[in-house]
Amino acid sequence: MKYRIVYIDESDAWLNTFYQTFKADFEIIRIKVKEDSTINSIIEEIFKNEPDGVVTDYLLDEEGQVDFNGNQIVDAIRKVKPHFPITMLTSYEPQAINHMEDVHIINGKSDLDGESEEALQILKSKIQHDIESFYRKLSTTQSKIEELVKKKNESELEPQEEENLTKLFILMDELEPEGKEIRANLIKSESITKLNDFVIETKEILEELRKRSKK
Repeated sequence: MKYRIVYIDESDAWLNTFYQTFKADFEIIRIKVKEDSTINSIIEEIFKNEPDGVVTDYLLDEEGQVDFNGNQIVDAIRKVKPHFPITMLTSYEPQAINHMEDVHIINGKSDLDGESEEALQILKSKIQHDIESFYRKLSTTQSKIEELVKKKNESELEPQEEENLTKLFILMDELEPEGKEIRANLIKSESITKLNDFVIETKEILEELRKRSKK
């Protein structure tokens, strides 16, 4: 199964170029930025489609007649899912760099012009690697939670391990906020049953996400 990615742009030409370039490698959902588009409406549409990653143009107000750009879309996604895979494409890299905290996600749209197959393959690899890294982090966090919960059930945790478990639950909530809400009292000794329930639920979340991974 291909990874599903959302591509956001105000230009029909670029939306089509991106689709034609990557349709063999990913399942592409295109979101066109229109005059009546808002950041909230775009974020809602993104997550309604349950993507594995997002790619956005930077200069959305070039043709879109809106008062926001791709950096604000990135910020809005990060508020909901801080670790979610995001890539930015732009023909205005210096301008984008000046408005981005994470400059490493910025890539030139010239990679899509077909003149350099190597540059295109690197971009494809970066998008896929970001998604796979996200799922690896989910899996690793899940495994560490299970290990500490198992130890807590069988004996007890050291203070540092209790702290680590709390941090892991917080990280899991950041990775997949649609999952069960994490409460601090879940790490107390009288809450072992709730901990076990939470581990089961996080397993189910992870399995659902893995369905979108390449087999």
